[in-house]
Amino acid sequence: MQVFTADPAVLASEHDILIGRWEQYAGVGETPFGAMWCVVPPGGRSNLDCHSERELWVVVQGDAEVESGQHSRFAPAGSAVLLESQEPHVMVNRSADEPLIVLSLYWEPGAPGQADAG
Repeated sequence: MQVFTADPAVLASEHDILIGRWEQYAGVGETPFGAMWCVVPPGGRSNLDCHSERELWVVVQGDAEVESGQHSRFAPAGSAVLLESQEPHVMVNRSADEPLIVLSLYWEPGAPGQADAG
C-alpha cells in the first residue's frame, strides 16, 4: 500500500494555478489515468482549459466554483465534479484566506481499460 498526500508534492505553475503531477511520486508506475493535485490560491482561478480527456475533480479542501460555458456550479469539500471531453472549464476559489485543493483524475474516453459512463 502507498499513501499519496498533497502536502509533500512538488508544485509547478500551470494554467495559472499550482499543479503537482503524480509522476513525481516514486513507485506509482503506470496507471490507466493521469492524476494531479491542483492548488488554487485564495481568490484565485485557473485559466480556461479544454481538452480531449474526461476529468474527475475531487474537492479535498475548500469550496470550488466550477465555471463551464454559461454555467457555474458550487462544489464543496468532499464533492466530485465530472467534466466531459472538450468541455471548457475554470476552477475558482472564492475564499479570501484558504487555498482550494482538488485531486484531478483524467483519461481519454474510450481508451482500452477505461469505463465510460453513458
